[in-house]
Amino acid sequence: MTIQEALDITDEMKPNMMSRMLKLKYLTEIEQLIHDEILMHHEHAEEEETKPVYTEQTDAGTVLIVPDPYSQVYTFYLMSKIDVQNQEDARYSIDRAHFENAYETMSDWWTRNHMPIQKTREFRL
Repeated sequence: MTIQEALDITDEMKPNMMSRMLKLKYLTEIEQLIHDEILMHHEHAEEEETKPVYTEQTDAGTVLIVPDPYSQVYTFYLMSKIDVQNQEDARYSIDRAHFENAYETMSDWWTRNHMPIQKTREFRL
């Protein structure tokens, strides 16, 4: 899923007045969470060490970290943020539950398919 696809799907599923800039901020937020909590704890390429940051100048075709079919984590996250902005507590609870389920499913998949980093300790004798 690309940045533009995440924004388009979110807008289609939940029409809103949230600015593109704020949606990009929230996409950065969830990408950095995934980066720190999941990606950095598994084997990864050196170029993946840098945390993603998305702005208006970022290419809308940039591919996000999580592949399909697990990429719905982005749309549920954005939808829950829209609910907060609109002060829709009941909808927030539902969208947040969908997000947490999608995040857990994605995290489980990632862990099954990527070798965890093995931390070793050096001992001095």
